[in-house]
Amino acid sequence: MMHKSKYLYVALVTSLALFLTSCYPAHSGSNGGLNGGGSGGSGGSGGGGGNNGNPSTFTIGGSVIGLAGTGLVLQDNGGDDLPIVANGAFTFKTAVSGAYAVLVKTQPTVPAQTCSVSNGSGNATAKVTDVIINCGTTGLTIGGSVSGLLGGGLVLQDNGGDNFSVSGTGNVPFTFATPLTPGVTYAVTVLTQPKNPAQVCSVVNGTGTVTSNVNNVQVSCTQPGYSISGSVVGLVEAAGDTLELQDNAGDDLYVTGDTVFTFPTKVTNGGIYNVDMFQLANSQPQPCAIYFYTGIAIANVSDVLVDCEHNDWAWTSWYLSSTTAANNYAAVTTPLFPPNAPFPGDFSTPGGRDFAATWTDKFGRHWLFGGSGWPYPSPLGKQNFGLLNDLWVFDSTLNPQENAGGWVPANLPIYTNSTSSPVVFEVRTDPLMAEGFIQPVPPGSLPSARWGASSWTDAATGDLYLFGGQQSDTALLSDIWKCTPGASVDATGAGTSSCPWTFVSGSAAGNAKGVYGTQGTPGGSPGGRWAAATTTDLAGDVFIFGGQGLDSAGTVGLLNDLWEYTGGQWTWIGPSTSNTANHFGNYPTMVGTGNGTTAPGGRQHATLWVDSSGNIWLFGGFGLDSIGTGNGGPPPAGAILNDLWEYNKSTQQWIWVSGNILANQTGVYGSQATSNLSAGAATSVPGSRWGSAGWVDSNNNLWFFGGWGYGTTTTDPTGFLDDTWEYQHSSGQWIWWKGISNVNQNTVFATIPIPFADGTPFTNNVVGGRRGVAIWPTPDPNGFIWMFGGEGYDASQGTPPGYLNDLWQYLAFPN
Repeated sequence: MMHKSKYLYVALVTSLALFLTSCYPAHSGSNGGLNGGGSGGSGGSGGGGGNNGNPSTFTIGGSVIGLAGTGLVLQDNGGDDLPIVANGAFTFKTAVSGAYAVLVKTQPTVPAQTCSVSNGSGNATAKVTDVIINCGTTGLTIGGSVSGLLGGGLVLQDNGGDNFSVSGTGNVPFTFATPLTPGVTYAVTVLTQPKNPAQVCSVVNGTGTVTSNVNNVQVSCTQPGYSISGSVVGLVEAAGDTLELQDNAGDDLYVTGDTVFTFPTKVTNGGIYNVDMFQLANSQPQPCAIYFYTGIAIANVSDVLVDCEHNDWAWTSWYLSSTTAANNYAAVTTPLFPPNAPFPGDFSTPGGRDFAATWTDKFGRHWLFGGSGWPYPSPLGKQNFGLLNDLWVFDSTLNPQENAGGWVPANLPIYTNSTSSPVVFEVRTDPLMAEGFIQPVPPGSLPSARWGASSWTDAATGDLYLFGGQQSDTALLSDIWKCTPGASVDATGAGTSSCPWTFVSGSAAGNAKGVYGTQGTPGGSPGGRWAAATTTDLAGDVFIFGGQGLDSAGTVGLLNDLWEYTGGQWTWIGPSTSNTANHFGNYPTMVGTGNGTTAPGGRQHATLWVDSSGNIWLFGGFGLDSIGTGNGGPPPAGAILNDLWEYNKSTQQWIWVSGNILANQTGVYGSQATSNLSAGAATSVPGSRWGSAGWVDSNNNLWFFGGWGYGTTTTDPTGFLDDTWEYQHSSGQWIWWKGISNVNQNTVFATIPIPFADGTPFTNNVVGGRRGVAIWPTPDPNGFIWMFGGEGYDASQGTPPGYLNDLWQYLAFPN
C-alpha cells in the first residue's frame, strides 16, 4: 500500500505542476516567471523581475543617480541585499507580497558618498519602479524639443508654474529653468498656443518621475493650411463670363466678373500651389493671362492675378529699354531689317515728342509725323530739341517670331525746324550697303516741321492727310498735304516704307486768314491755326473745331469755328459769329439744352468726337469760359475748361451737356470703376484740362486720357494727368476708369513675371501723367487703342517732366 501511495503522491504533484504551468506560463526578463528568472538591475544581480510565480508578489526597483564611488549596497525589508556598481535602474531579486522598505546598507567609498533614498517604502500592489537612490545630485532638468513651430507666442509650462517662452521657428530645443529634486514628478503642458499663424501644439512624453535629466519631452505643432486666393481683373461682365479656375490640377473654382476668389482647399505649409484656367470665359474674344500663379505656400497667398486685359495698359515698346526714360533722340537700325534675321538689339524708334500727327492706314499700320521733340541725329552731331517733320510707321507684321512689330522710318529729316524752302535731307537704307546714306530732298516736296497739326485718313483712297499746325514762333499753317502709303516695307526688308508727300492746297507761307464764305455751303477755308480739335465720322468726313489761329480779319486768337472737310472742300458749319476770334462761351440757362446762339467759347487743344449719328462732341481745352477768365493778358489769354458740348447735326445747335461754365475746375472723381457694369456717380466730372487724347467706342461713349490741368487736390491743383474717363451715352454720366485723381504720376513699366509676347496688358502698368499724346483713335482688330509719347513723367522718380517716346495700348470695357 505504501508503494502505491508513493506513486499516487507523485502523480498528484505532477498533475498539479502541469495545471499550474498551463495557468501561469514561464516568463523571461524583468517579469521573472515561475522560476524567478530574469536579470537584475544595473549593477545588481538576481531576478525577481516578475512575481516569483506568485500572483500576489511584486518586484521592487528604481534608479540610482549621482553614484561616483564603489561599494554601494542596497537592502529591502532588512535582508534582500543588492550590490550596485553604476547609475541606472535596479531591481531586487525577491518579490514581496506587501510591505517593502528599501535602505542603503553600505554607503559607497572612494570617493565616499552619502546616498539617500526617496520613495523607499510602501505597500506593493503592483510592480514598484520609482525608488530613487540619490548619491549627490541636487537638481535635475526637464527639457526636450518643439517641432514644426511656425508662429510666435508659444509658452510651455511644467508642473503648473515653471513657464518657458519658445522663440524661433522649426525644430527648437527647450529646457525649463527650474531643476527638480530627484524622485518628484513633472508634467509639461502648453500654456499658450502660437499665433501668426495659429497652430495647435501637443505634448508627448510630458509626464513622469524625475530619475535623471529629462530631455525627451516632445512638443509637436500642427502644420497650418494656407488659403490660395487672388483676383480677376478686366473680365467683361456678360452672359458667359464665368471662368473655371483650378489649383494643383483640381480644386475647381468658378468665378464671374471682376472679383476676388479663394480656393476652397487650403495648401499645407510648404506645399506647392499652381493655379491655371481650366475653362475660359465666352464673354470676350481677348484671352486672359495668369500672373503670380505658382509657388510654395508658407503663408496665405493672395496675389494670384487673372488679368483679362480690359482697363489695362500694354507697353508695346518693351524691347526698347530706352523708352522708359524721357528726352530720347530717334534711333534707326541699319541695316533696318535684314531678311530672315532676328530683330537687332537697337530697334528703330521715333524720338520723344508731343502733339504729333497720326494716321491708321488701310493696312492697319500706325503712322506718326512731326510734333515738338527730339530728332534723328545728323552726321554733324545731335541737334537740339525742336519742331519735327519726320514720318514713321509702326508695322505690327514685322518680327512675327516675337509678335513685336516695329517702327520703320519713312521720310526722316535730320534737321529740326525745317521749312519747305531750304534743302533738307532724309536717311534711307540701301539693302546693298551695310550703312545708311543721306540724300537731299527737293525743296517743297514734304511738309515743313510743325506741331499741333490735324490729320485724317481718307476712307475711300487710304491717303493720309495733314492740315495746319504751327511751323515756327510766327507761322500758323493752313496747308493740306497728303501721302499714299505703300503696301509694305521694301521687299528686301532693308528699306523704308514709302509714303511720298504731295501738296494739296492752302497757304504754304503760313498765317493765312480764314475765308469763311457762306455758312453751311462748301467753299472757303480755315485760317492758319494750331491745336484745332479734330475728328472723323463713320463716312470719313473730317471735322475740326477752333484752335489758336487767324479769323476772317487776320486776327490771331482763340477760335470757336466748326469746319467739315469732305470731297476735297471745306464747309464752315458755324456758329454764325465764329468767323471772329476770342468769343466767350455762351451757355444756356440749363444743362442739356441749347438754342441757335449757345456755343462753346474759343479754345485750343480741346478733345473732339463724332458719334454714329453724326453729332459732334467737344470737351475742355484751353480757352474762354462764360466770363472770359484769363491770365490778365491780351487775347488769346484764357483758362482751362471742363465743359462738355454736343453739336446736334439735325437741329444745328450746340447743347451744353456737362461741366462748369467757369474755368479752372478741380475734378470730382467718386469711386473708380472696376468693371464694365460699374456706373459713374451723377456728380462725377473730370477736372479742367487741355491736350487730352480722345476716342469714341461703338456705343457712342466718349473716352479720353490724360492732359494738362486740374486733378482733385486743391493744394496742388494743376499738372500732368494720367486719368482715363468715359462719358457714357446711355446714362449721361462720367465714369472714372483708371489713373490717379491727382497730378504728376510717374510711369510704371511693371516687370511682367513671366515672358509674354509684346503688348500683353498688365494691370500693374501705369502710364504716367502727360499731355499731347499721339493717339490712333480707331481700335485695332483686337479692340485696342494705341498711344505714343507726349510730354510728361517717365519712370524716374523725382525728375522733371520731359518728352516721351513710349508706345502703349489700352483696351476699354465694352458698354
